[in-house]
Amino acid sequence: MQCAKAYLDGVQALLSRLWETQQDAMNAAIEAMARSVVDDGVVHVFGCGHTQVLGLEVWYRAGQPAFMSPVFNENLWPHNGPALGSAMEKLEGFGELIFDVHDARPGEVILVLSNSGRNAVPIEVALKAKARGLTVVAITSMDYSTQVRSKHSSGKRLFEIADITIDNCGPLGDASQTLPGVGPKAGPVTTILNAAILNSMLVELVARLAERGVEPPVFTSANLDADLAKNAEYARRYAPRIRYYKD
Repeated sequence: MQCAKAYLDGVQALLSRLWETQQDAMNAAIEAMARSVVDDGVVHVFGCGHTQVLGLEVWYRAGQPAFMSPVFNENLWPHNGPALGSAMEKLEGFGELIFDVHDARPGEVILVLSNSGRNAVPIEVALKAKARGLTVVAITSMDYSTQVRSKHSSGKRLFEIADITIDNCGPLGDASQTLPGVGPKAGPVTTILNAAILNSMLVELVARLAERGVEPPVFTSANLDADLAKNAEYARRYAPRIRYYKD
């Protein structure tokens, strides 16, 4: 179990580095989200490929606030085939089409997750969001992104567009462990790091809303023997803005 322990030790070290280095950026993002929610706005979240699972992590889940608005697109999911999903993420113009039909309004916040920060679709979503007057928060690996070139015609990487950049502290290429007898590194880490960033920020956001006299619309697990009427109320409240709540 030495390799398993080395992986977990590495993740713990990265989480510690994340906390030590990214508090200012995270705090700025939390305050931007708080202002949006207090003004009856929602918080948008976008990622491609496997990073889309972070949209699921924060949307309609026990312990998460109901105002999270994911920007999903079926063509970007890996289950359509890895070659297709990867090609779509790089297709210039596709990010603009995705964001054009998403209900996002000036003064709101969008969290754009991309580890490399180089592909066309997340870059275009960030550019369109800025043009529409949103605050763009990039969650990316600076070690990765600063060592690769943009694949978008603007020549920009995600961190060069964002208003606030949070470094997830993930390594170049995402995989973290060099193993005996294995050529490529193994053990990706950024799903854990990104989830830690999102969940810690949302916990803090919910607490700050409560401090400001705003009832945080936090979902209760549907698998508890509890009154779940609030869950339905929250979904109805945000259904006009978040289309995935609609029947």
